[in-house]
Amino acid sequence: MIEIQVANPLRENQKLGINQKNLYQQYSTGQYVNGEIVSIFEKNLASLFNVKYATTLNSGTDALLLGLIALNIKKGDEVLLPSFTYFATVETVLQLDAIPVFLDIEPDTYCINLNDAAKKITKKTKAIIPVHLFGNNANIKEVSIFAKKNNLKILEDCAQSFGSMDPDKKFLGTFGDCSAFSFFPSKTLGGIGDGGSLITNNKKIYDEVKSLKNHGQKTQYKHYRVGFNSRLDSLNAFVLNEKLKGFNKIRKSRLDLFNFYSKNFESIDSIKKPVMESENIVMNYFTIRVPKNKRAQLMNKLNTKGIKSSIYYENPIHKQPVIKKLSIKTEKLPNTEKISKEIMSIPFYAFMKKEEKERVVKELKKFRF
Repeated sequence: MIEIQVANPLRENQKLGINQKNLYQQYSTGQYVNGEIVSIFEKNLASLFNVKYATTLNSGTDALLLGLIALNIKKGDEVLLPSFTYFATVETVLQLDAIPVFLDIEPDTYCINLNDAAKKITKKTKAIIPVHLFGNNANIKEVSIFAKKNNLKILEDCAQSFGSMDPDKKFLGTFGDCSAFSFFPSKTLGGIGDGGSLITNNKKIYDEVKSLKNHGQKTQYKHYRVGFNSRLDSLNAFVLNEKLKGFNKIRKSRLDLFNFYSKNFESIDSIKKPVMESENIVMNYFTIRVPKNKRAQLMNKLNTKGIKSSIYYENPIHKQPVIKKLSIKTEKLPNTEKISKEIMSIPFYAFMKKEEKERVVKELKKFRF
């Protein structure tokens, strides 16, 4: 029995014609870090998003960290962010000795709840990180209004939302002061290793991140500050450029699969399907909710049939051991805590074969909830 994975980056590479031959051609140039292909990719990103600046980094995590530094987030500053996200979102705040303030989420989109944010803002609050989780829009227009009203910087976490747009077809990632993207292989635009980028219309932010990512240099061997080593590999940039050319095919395939699943799960009352704001969204995962006392049983049953599933995220950040260890103030987050016990993601990737998606649907329909 051939296993069906939750994500299948290799399938995308194969369908878009990325193979050993053209990878070897890039390898044969002898340029493995930065270089012309990276510069081309950065220009293509800026052009796609219609922003002034885009710089690549070696991970989405570094994009968040360097973005926060460029926004002048310092020790003791408070940063609003959801607890229902990957740990990297809070990790970068903690690395700067800033204080994370955990927010609850909306029950349908799993994104940031602004009513909760309004209750928790203080004079120490300097920034907000809306996470466009699973590809969904974190109500970014309302977040922008809220941030402007309260004089907050916005760092959009777009790790899972490359290519998603709001209902007016404005790209997520183009609303904040700057935005962080991840090119981890399972993302909607995934590479062949870790990778990330930061986009912005602010030259000061761009210049600072450009220097920070290259050991604090502005010109070669002139170091103006303590920086990082956060450069994108050239082979990775080559793959990302090729996938960017075929991104409309990726977008369409993911949308078709989302609609296929949604239609087929309509008759199963025990499955709560994900909500997608509009067809301008590119979903990274197809994340369903099931009765919490049935989740483990369902996942085990699917696994016996060669169908993998994952939980994003079983343990919310405010419940993580390190948060308690650091004595960070937390409060109950009802939606987050409830949803984390019910959520699971089923196989969802571009160019999924007809027999694969039909097998997933068949086994889910057979399960007795």
